[in-house]
Amino acid sequence: MKMDNRGQVLILVAFAILFLIGMAALAIDVGFMYTTRHELQRSADAGALAGASAFIGGEWDNNNLSSPTMVEADTRARDYASMDSVSPPIGASSPVHLDRASEVSVAFPLMNYIRVTTRRQVNLFFARVLGYPTKELTAFATARLQVIDSRLPCLKPWGIPFPWEDDGDRLYEDGEVVNDNNDKCPKDGSAPPPDVFCQGSTIILKIGTPQGKPEEQQPDIPNIQQESGHFFALDFGPLIGAGSGAHPYKELIKEDCPDDTLELSVGDSVPLKPGDMVGPTIQAVALPKDGDIDSLMNQDPDSDWVDGPGGGLPESPKYPIDNGAWMNSPRVVRIPIYDPRVALVQGKTDMTIAGFAGFWIKEVYEQPKGQGTVIGRYIPMSSFGHQSGPEAGPQTGPVIYNLQLVE
Repeated sequence: MKMDNRGQVLILVAFAILFLIGMAALAIDVGFMYTTRHELQRSADAGALAGASAFIGGEWDNNNLSSPTMVEADTRARDYASMDSVSPPIGASSPVHLDRASEVSVAFPLMNYIRVTTRRQVNLFFARVLGYPTKELTAFATARLQVIDSRLPCLKPWGIPFPWEDDGDRLYEDGEVVNDNNDKCPKDGSAPPPDVFCQGSTIILKIGTPQGKPEEQQPDIPNIQQESGHFFALDFGPLIGAGSGAHPYKELIKEDCPDDTLELSVGDSVPLKPGDMVGPTIQAVALPKDGDIDSLMNQDPDSDWVDGPGGGLPESPKYPIDNGAWMNSPRVVRIPIYDPRVALVQGKTDMTIAGFAGFWIKEVYEQPKGQGTVIGRYIPMSSFGHQSGPEAGPQTGPVIYNLQLVE
């Protein structure tokens, strides 16, 4: 008996078409979803890092999301997460920015942490034949602000003390804590007190004579007394095999980050250079009239201080504030700090690092003869490096930070 095979090919073709549509959905729609999620991830990463930057110098208050720091972190995160275009949402024909209110969400899971989630509902292509016309895609990123106190590179060879109020006979009362409370920093833009590091505080980075400078010559600079022999110049040269002369000292000031850079940690002991190093300091810092052509200030001669929220920041045409480039200026430096209660001992030839801080180099005073005082403004800033201890709690005083994506 002869079998009737008519219609079998049609069934096979139908199954083949479904199979091909499934493969097309897998190849095209999954590829499209992968690309969109990559765009969402990029946006979430940018938002998280931008949001975490608001914690620098801010006051963490997870119990009050309307506090200035938390509001600023939320605003930065949403703004930066919505800057780049993402694959078109439902109802759109071309990529558009994320809606910062409905497609970006922000949370603060731990102290100094921020989590940004991005999402978009998109149309699918071939998958709609299989009953999946749309898909919501999400991505998230968590960033943290950590305090760097270990293996910090690219430091300038100056050691400066925590600030104090000089009342003639003492530096501190017994049991007094050094500069541990930035609640003293004014919120209204007025001048900070002399015993606290506040953003924009004018700080003496190097004193050229043991007696400081007479106030009648530079009235805006406090007349701080130091013990003879402690001139804040650090002898990094031998630690990197470059010798102990003036040349390596000058080059370490002028260079941004040499290949043989030294990495230092809190608690490390570094030698002091003998003498005041006034001439080499001026040559390495000052504009070409008194300094080298590649001096620190001449690498960004148009840099100036711009007053603003929190105390202000430095800016020049080459290194503007609005895109964060100000931190890349050669005049923005990182410097180790010591506790004067420990360091200022007659005859001491080394310095124990108690912390790190960022500064913008304002100017160097060459006159009267024998002076070599570098003036800077304190700025909270970031750096490469490591955090040696547990998670950072509330931080006050001068610290160096690092912004890091943790997931």
